[in-house]
Amino acid sequence: MSDADYDNANLYAAVKGEKRGKRPEPNRAVIAAAERQMERWLLEQRGKTKDAAPAGINPYVAISRESGVGGSQIARLAGQALGWNVLDHELLECMAERYHTSPAMLELVDEKTTSWITEIFGNLIRPHSVSQTQYVFRLSRMIIMAAHTGKNIYVGRGAQFLLPREHGLAVRLIAGHKYRVQQIMERRRLSFEDARDYVAKTDAGRQALAKQYFHHDVTDPHLFDLVINVEKFGLQLAARQIADAAASCLHEKLSS
Repeated sequence: MSDADYDNANLYAAVKGEKRGKRPEPNRAVIAAAERQMERWLLEQRGKTKDAAPAGINPYVAISRESGVGGSQIARLAGQALGWNVLDHELLECMAERYHTSPAMLELVDEKTTSWITEIFGNLIRPHSVSQTQYVFRLSRMIIMAAHTGKNIYVGRGAQFLLPREHGLAVRLIAGHKYRVQQIMERRRLSFEDARDYVAKTDAGRQALAKQYFHHDVTDPHLFDLVINVEKFGLQLAARQIADAAASCLHEKLSS
């Protein structure tokens, strides 16, 4: 058995236990396996290794989005059309439960500028502080484990850079700046100035996280299989385009 197969077996055993409702104590072997597996995939993305994609990864859709385009709503609609799970804030809730951390605190640091991660974690949960890298590893571990258990739509959080591209559909959702600011004003009941600042800071934080940990510029359209202008098509049609593209492009894997 190769090192990769061994790691996959450890991860699969752990996930099976969780799906049956068990609440095991953290298994250091499983944690180490997840981190080694994730490191291999990251290295492959950087062109430093030619390891084959791990077995057991289900078809997936990874949605990257600009702030204010309604990515979560679109993912839910696409998930309903495909009959797939949608993993957005659920990943943070799983992290909070596993690592005994407040979901509200994770919400504050999620996909924001990376300096906030150290600041908030370091100040609030010492002496068991969590570094930026540990945060990303833990979140990535949840993505990897989920990929072994079912067909998922991931909203943000670098899923397309962690999972084998041939198993998934990478989607980028965009819209005009004025449209996005208006959407944030309405959804969050913010002033124009506050909504504009929110859009700018959220976009910058997501780009910084992807650049630092995955070494990619998420604004590059060549990273994606499908780019959709939500302002032009609307939420319903954008979701339908994603569902249709997944059913078409991933047909062989969906039927296997």
